[in-house]
Amino acid sequence: MSAEQRSPDFTTPADERIRTRQSDSTDEPIHHCVSPNHQSAVGPSPPEPPLSYRIEQTRLRIRIAVLERALETSENRRQAVIQQYERLLADRNDVSDRHRSESPSRSRSLLAQIFAR
Repeated sequence: MSAEQRSPDFTTPADERIRTRQSDSTDEPIHHCVSPNHQSAVGPSPPEPPLSYRIEQTRLRIRIAVLERALETSENRRQAVIQQYERLLADRNDVSDRHRSESPSRSRSLLAQIFAR
């Protein structure tokens, strides 16, 4: 998902991460509760992930954002180079067409002007 497609505050809620981890274990039954009152009847809420986990997640999100910006910059530069190359080819073709239609002496003077640039 690119940076343009998601909101700047894109995060996975802690509850979602915990549910995902719980669904991976087959030892314990999974209880998906919607209301907080129902959760207290079932048991205590799962602990929040450790600080080191949250820090690593934040670092990874920042790194992804930086890489996405770098990719976008690279793509913009690449497109600019392609456009510049296409303009140069078009100019070269225009000069070639003019050379064919003009006299040899006129072509030499145009060639001299091109090299003088």
